[in-house]
Amino acid sequence: MFGINRKIDKALELYNHGELEKSLQLCRRILKSDSNNAGILITLGNIFYIRNDYKQAIEYYQRALRIAPDNYSALINIANSCYELHRYDEALGYAARAKILEPDNKLAYIILGNSFSEKGLYDESVSNLEKAGNLDSSDPWIYNYLSQSYQKNGNYMAALSCGWKAVELAPSDDNAHHINLSYLFYETALETGVDAVRECVELWYKKYGNNPLVKYVGGALLQDKKIKTADISYVKNIFDVFAGDFDRVLASLEYRAPELIKQFMEDLYADVKKPRLNILDLGCGTGLCGEFLIKYAGRRGVEGIDISDKMLAEAASKKLYSRLINSDIISWLEKNNRRYDLMTAADVFTYFGDLHDLFENINKSLNENGRIIFTVSENSLNKNNYVLHLSGRFLHTLNYVKSVLKKCCFEVEKVAYEKLRNEGGNKVMGYVISARKIG
Repeated sequence: MFGINRKIDKALELYNHGELEKSLQLCRRILKSDSNNAGILITLGNIFYIRNDYKQAIEYYQRALRIAPDNYSALINIANSCYELHRYDEALGYAARAKILEPDNKLAYIILGNSFSEKGLYDESVSNLEKAGNLDSSDPWIYNYLSQSYQKNGNYMAALSCGWKAVELAPSDDNAHHINLSYLFYETALETGVDAVRECVELWYKKYGNNPLVKYVGGALLQDKKIKTADISYVKNIFDVFAGDFDRVLASLEYRAPELIKQFMEDLYADVKKPRLNILDLGCGTGLCGEFLIKYAGRRGVEGIDISDKMLAEAASKKLYSRLINSDIISWLEKNNRRYDLMTAADVFTYFGDLHDLFENINKSLNENGRIIFTVSENSLNKNNYVLHLSGRFLHTLNYVKSVLKKCCFEVEKVAYEKLRNEGGNKVMGYVISARKIG
C-alpha cells in the first residue's frame, strides 16, 4: 500500500507541475492495481480536459462518480466539460447536483449562469451569476459573464456597469475584459445610439488610453477620423479570445465570405482542370477558406498567415495548410521573397482603412498575372473613401477600392455585391472582388 500511495503522490506532483504525459502514464499504471481510485480517475479527467478532449475527460469523471456519487470535483468537472461540448442541459444537471453538495462554492453558480445564458434563459442566468458574485465579489470573470447576460436581456446599463467592474477588478494585462466592455459599448450604441455611451467611453478612454486596444476601440466609438488602420494588438486579442468558438459564432451570423470566394474560384478556374497554384490565404483564421483552396493548390500546398496564434492552432488541427505563418500581413509581405499565383482574404481587409500599402505589398508577392480575391464591407454611411465603424472595422466604397487597385497595378476582373454576414440583427453588405496583377 505504501508503494501505491507514493505513486499517487508522484502522479499528482507531476500533474501539478504541468508534466501531463508523465502523470497520465503513471495514473494509468496505478489504475491497473487500484481501479477504484476516484482521485486518480479525476486527475486523468483533468489531464484530458486541459487537452480539450472533453469527451474523454467526461468518461473518467463518470467512472469516478460511479465509485463516489457525491464527489464534488467529479460533478463540477463533468458540468464544465458538458458546457464546453455545448451540452447545456447536461451541464445544468451536474452543476445543480454540485451546488447542493457545496452551496457556498461559486463554480456551480457560474456554470449554471453560463448554461442558462446559452439556452436563452437570461433571467435564470442573471440570478445564478449574481449569487456567484455574492460569494466572490473579487472575480472579474463573474462580472464579465453577468454583463453579457444583462446585455442579452436588454438591460444595457446593468451590462455596462458589470463590464466596467470586470475591467476594474482584472489585472492590467488582461485584455479579455476590455474586449468584452468594447462589445458592450458597441451593442448598446447600436440599440440606443452613440450618445448613450459616449460619456462612459470617454471615461474608459481617459483612464485606460495607454492600452493600445482601448485607444483603438475608444477611437472607433468616438469616431476618430485620424485612424487609418486597426491596431495590431487589438486584432490579435480579438481573435485570440474567440478562436475556440470562432467557427460556431460565424455560423450563427450567417457568415458568407469564404463561400463567396469559393464561388469566385469555381468561376475563374472553371476551364482549368488542375490549376496547381501557389496559394497564400491572408488572415486565414481557423481555415474556412483552406477547406476549398486545397484542391487548387500545387506541390507547395496552401499557405496561411494570421496574427493570432490561437486561430492558427485551430487551423493547424484541420491539417489543410502546408505552412502557417504567425505575423501581421504587411510586415511579413514587406520581407517576403516567395511568389504566389493566388491570394485570398475573407473579411480581412476590414481591419485596414487605407489600402494602398496593403495592395502594393500584395502586388510584390504575386507572380505575373497572379490574382487576389477578397471581400470588403460597403461604406454606405457617408461619401468618404473609407470610414471606421463603431464595431472597430472599416467600411470602404467600391470606387476607392478600384482606384487603389489600379494605382497598385491591378486590373479588376470581377465584382459582386453581396450580403457578407449579419451583425446586430442587420445585414452587412459588401463586395467580393477579384483583381489580377498587370505590372
